[in-house]
Amino acid sequence: MGDLYVLKKDYTTALRFYQKTLRVQKRLFRESRYYISDVLDKIANLYIEQEKYDKALEYLQKSIVIRLRTDGDHHPRTAKSYNQIAELYHQTKHYKKAIEYYEKAIVANINPDKKNRDAGDLNSEDYMDLNILLSTFYGKAKVLQERFSVDNNLDNLKESIVVYQKADNLMQGIRESLHTYQDKIAFAKQTQKIYAGAIEVQLLRYQIDQKQESLHQAFNYAEKSKANTLKELLADSNAKSFAGLPKTILDLEQHLKSERSFYISKRIQERSKQIVDTAKITTYENKLFDLDRKQDSLTQVIEKNYPKYYQLKHQNRIISVVGIQEKLNENTTLLEFFVSDSSTYVFTISKKEIKVSTLHTPELNKDIEALRAAIVAKNTILFKTISYALYNQLIAPVKDQIKGDQLIVVPDGSLWHLNFDLLLTQNDLSYDPKALSYLLREYAISYASSANLLFAPFKSDLQSKKRQECLAFSFSDGEIIDTNTMSLAALRATNYDLPGTRKEIKAISDIIDGQYYFGSQAIEANFKKNAGQYNILHLALHGDVDNEHPENSKLLFTKGNDSIEDSYLYSYELFAMNIPAELTVLSACNTGSGKIAKGEGIMSLGNAFQYAGTKSLLLSSWEISDQTTPELMKYFYTNLKAGMHKAKALQQAKIQYLNTAHINRTGPFYWGGFYLVGDSSPIPFKDDTMLYWVIGLGVLIVFCVGVLWYQRKRKNTRQ
Repeated sequence: MGDLYVLKKDYTTALRFYQKTLRVQKRLFRESRYYISDVLDKIANLYIEQEKYDKALEYLQKSIVIRLRTDGDHHPRTAKSYNQIAELYHQTKHYKKAIEYYEKAIVANINPDKKNRDAGDLNSEDYMDLNILLSTFYGKAKVLQERFSVDNNLDNLKESIVVYQKADNLMQGIRESLHTYQDKIAFAKQTQKIYAGAIEVQLLRYQIDQKQESLHQAFNYAEKSKANTLKELLADSNAKSFAGLPKTILDLEQHLKSERSFYISKRIQERSKQIVDTAKITTYENKLFDLDRKQDSLTQVIEKNYPKYYQLKHQNRIISVVGIQEKLNENTTLLEFFVSDSSTYVFTISKKEIKVSTLHTPELNKDIEALRAAIVAKNTILFKTISYALYNQLIAPVKDQIKGDQLIVVPDGSLWHLNFDLLLTQNDLSYDPKALSYLLREYAISYASSANLLFAPFKSDLQSKKRQECLAFSFSDGEIIDTNTMSLAALRATNYDLPGTRKEIKAISDIIDGQYYFGSQAIEANFKKNAGQYNILHLALHGDVDNEHPENSKLLFTKGNDSIEDSYLYSYELFAMNIPAELTVLSACNTGSGKIAKGEGIMSLGNAFQYAGTKSLLLSSWEISDQTTPELMKYFYTNLKAGMHKAKALQQAKIQYLNTAHINRTGPFYWGGFYLVGDSSPIPFKDDTMLYWVIGLGVLIVFCVGVLWYQRKRKNTRQ
């Protein structure tokens, strides 16, 4: 009951219930049980909420006495109690006492059989609770950092840097021990504040000594904070490719993945029914539990019998700044953002330089939400105001550091919901969308989940054999009569047969070769059968983003009669597929939007395609107009065919659209939603030179035969 009143901030009533609980427990157990300490800790926290620190310390000291009596000197609960006392001393700025108690927490966390070893010789395996240890390291590092800001003693800053490095190593170990997707996402969120502190102390050191090493290490932490779950999945897949695992093992794992995907689909289908068969749900969940158990057993066997796989899977290799600069050309600059609760940092990396800037973004999340709302509402006045303000916050401070006209943006947090090419570089007086000073006019912009994923690809290129050019699908619902009455209201978010999607596919087919599926043939089974055989996948389909459960986000194919496939392609199904395409275009509603997970980025359908092997993705940030997209795609593919790199092709397609579109369809809503993620290299199309030679030779032969025939006929006529 006390906990409920704390949530209501009714501390007086909460204290009364806690005191009552304490009296009952003391009467029954006479301070011989650890949960008496738990109640004392709750009372202490209640006093901390009210800033009554002396009373809080009194109860925490009572708690630790009981902890030592019931749990002993070496126990996770004892370590946690020391942490709480240290945090209180930190809050009251008693830094020396705070550090003293954090040191006690570290010692209390050591396994009893390791307690006599030198602290420098201890590994993470020698501690009992790594999560409590991580809290200890973070707390100690923050105290040392704050102490430095007060006394300017460089030793405190240096020690804080060392403790953050220990926390970084520990986080890697904890991350590797997590098995479920949900646990990994939750841990990524927890680590963000630690990476923020680690970056901050490195930049403080850089301000003092101006050494590039500190700047590089700060960037390293920013990189480590991004897309870790996707990186781990790709590292595991890559390790299997290079570790020489037998085909039987690879086939078995693929079978387990396919089976898991099948039963997840069955469970979702059953839960979506009006009358749910709970017996079937239980059967499917039991099947999934059994498959997960088999997968865990298989992983253990692989790690034990194939050490090279284990080594490749667990190597924590982060690409260096120098490594990135080797990949960049003179015309390209990378902007990597890191957003913390208190600051926004941007690392600007060009061929020969790295700079870092701290940006003033007081209302970043609200501004980005307001900009998107203005775009969708087609409110040009509001769009201009917010877009120009965001440009001045995010780009203007580093504009002189950007080299060339190609920009790679690695967003963080809510920046994933910002299309940078729509920022306005001037306070435009015009209200004509065609005439506005979009950043698009200066830079071809692409995005990446992390520099590591972009420049140190995890998927093997061994599978990049010769493939056909384009596989395209357009959504169709045979139950809906096709009409032209939907006009611009026909958006992909609606469940209608969209004539614009067929027009979109038709426009592409006039430019590049490939296989195009319309109507009743645009089914999920055909996609799964053919997806791995093409350089480009173009899916003009409905999209459904599930923000609460991103793995359930899906693309909708035409309904077929297949009893196995359900016409929904879920994210989790893509994890069991191999799609080594150069480019996947998801021109469906909101395919590039989704929930932002701290430390992971945007949880969109694109993540699943990246894992499946796709090098780059063209995604949409909002519901795209069904009649304007075909024109934009026509320009995009024409530019690709002409040899432009993907970001340039998209940039020029948007400009071409702006220059030719009707004035009523030139607002950013109609063309600005698409953005490119991943490798921006040009796509190698089939060389048509030989075809032209063959055609030319054929024409020449026909011509020569015709001349000979004519001459012979003329000769015969004379005779």
